[in-house]
Amino acid sequence: MRVVSQSTLETPITLSGVGLHSGVPCRVTLRPASADAGIALHLIGEDGGRQGAPFAARVAAVCETRLGTCLRGADGRVVRTVEHLLAAISIAAIDNLSIEVEGPEIPVMDGSASSFLDAIDRAGRATLPAARTALKLRAPIEVRDGDRFIRATPDAGRLLDVSIAFADAAIGGGSVSLDLDRPQTLGRLVRARTFCRLADIEAMREAGLGRGGSLDNAIVVDGGRILNEGGLRDPDEFVLHKALDLVGDFALAGAPIIGRIEAMRPGHDLNIEFLRRLTAAAAPVDRLVLEEKPVLAHP
Repeated sequence: MRVVSQSTLETPITLSGVGLHSGVPCRVTLRPASADAGIALHLIGEDGGRQGAPFAARVAAVCETRLGTCLRGADGRVVRTVEHLLAAISIAAIDNLSIEVEGPEIPVMDGSASSFLDAIDRAGRATLPAARTALKLRAPIEVRDGDRFIRATPDAGRLLDVSIAFADAAIGGGSVSLDLDRPQTLGRLVRARTFCRLADIEAMREAGLGRGGSLDNAIVVDGGRILNEGGLRDPDEFVLHKALDLVGDFALAGAPIIGRIEAMRPGHDLNIEFLRRLTAAAAPVDRLVLEEKPVLAHP
């Protein structure tokens, strides 16, 4: 059976927008990279040159998980809000990229991953002469925080079950099941936007967060009301966005995860705690070369 090859972009792409938390203009450029380079971040200074050493988009670089995932390089420089971009890269099955970041965070765009994935699709996908690998569970792994948990069990596929439970009437509860090996099921996932409560906005901004948030890039709820003029893009948009965040955070494992993931009320903190358990030296995980799945003939 043929192995799956690694990939990168055919051409560079640049996206610009406001930072969700900083409120300042930010720009990100994705450039092709060679086989086995992985996803590396380069911070760009005001002079347009690269500042400091590049660093890998891996769980070891995570420095904060409050209202987003932040990565820190060896020289102390930080990039905020990486999860939506990483989710798009993961869904597009891109293994190697050089990511140049201008500003303190990745631009929020419309609050989902769709702008990033659309740009990746326009740039094109280039195959590289190296085999793609994955992390396969051979025993369950679970992390808990009260009634919140993430549990992973061995499975031949890449399955994701996510559930939420919010007191807010507009959000409420919900669950979604996704097969991450079936791209046709992921359209709803990439379009799901980030969300917040109207009552929390003032406190967030006093803490230096959410300064770029607006109804153009986030769903805002007030009790039982959704304040966005167009309402929701999907009846399950809230739980789908939690699933999107999880996919983006799990990209920091550095390879696809083969198994069934069940997540109850996940958040960036729990996602990263799980990843640290998964990537620990003693974790019940094997790295294997991915092989192309056979196409089943229809009768």
